[in-house]
Amino acid sequence: MLPSIAALITASLAAWILTPIIRVAARRRGLLDEPGERKVHGVAIPRLGGVAIAVAFYLGIAAGLVVESVVGGEAPRDEIAVVLLGAALVACIGLLDDLVGMRARVKLASQVGVSLVVVLLGLSIEHLDGPWGSLALGAWSLPVTVVWFVLVMNAMNLIDGLDGLASGVALTAMAALYLVSTAGGLSAPVALVLAAAAGGVVGFLRYNMYPATIIMGDTGAILLGFLLAAAGVAVTQAGSPPAAAWTPLAALGLALADTLWAVIRRVASGAPVFAPDKRHVHHRLLAAGLSQRSTMLTLWLVSAVFGLLAVVTAR
Repeated sequence: MLPSIAALITASLAAWILTPIIRVAARRRGLLDEPGERKVHGVAIPRLGGVAIAVAFYLGIAAGLVVESVVGGEAPRDEIAVVLLGAALVACIGLLDDLVGMRARVKLASQVGVSLVVVLLGLSIEHLDGPWGSLALGAWSLPVTVVWFVLVMNAMNLIDGLDGLASGVALTAMAALYLVSTAGGLSAPVALVLAAAAGGVVGFLRYNMYPATIIMGDTGAILLGFLLAAAGVAVTQAGSPPAAAWTPLAALGLALADTLWAVIRRVASGAPVFAPDKRHVHHRLLAAGLSQRSTMLTLWLVSAVFGLLAVVTAR
């Protein structure tokens, strides 16, 4: 518990301090998210907020490990190392996209590559547990895990279309997975990773609430997606007993449902799967007359309900 608290507080303070610094730097270099037909905001906004989240996350992990060494905890360093490596690679992909832009297929291929790396290093879905017992995936482990990571990374990216929305969705999912992990005896290292990530989002959210003065960009969105996907793998593969296979699906229910519906409607209409549109759930609520703040709070509540469902049905 103490390492997680240290990680949360350190990451929160770091993101709170770093975000305005990065915001100024992004404005000076013209690294702005410009208004567009599918964009909700009407003014150019700095898009490198994810850098603050990433740096804060690593500082939070460092603080948590220091406290863990002092109090005599046993956070498996090899498991954390795999997550940290994957997170660094994913953050680099997002940063490159935020700085110079990447074609959708190139970005997808890069995400698949990182997912393969972490799977080969041991972070994989080997079995699916539920009322049916434990179903071993065998040779299907690798493709299922890769699809899971890529799906969640892109789901968080797609839900990041409204001030504060992705931040709130990430926080509710992290809270749910944290409760599941601690209840299942997985307080380290899953809880440490989730606490550090949540701290980074909390510190960043101060500047990302409507009207946002900075957005997380791909750097933040796919990084948070990767960390949530990794936590989802961890809680379903270990614990006493492991969480049910649907637990991470429920915790991320809003983002995953919005993404799957986007794919279905684009395929049904003959549009390219990667083509952006303005028909996501937050766009629909805005079109129905809700304000940006009301839409954000409504979807936060929906995401929290999904998180609660994940917790109460985890085992």
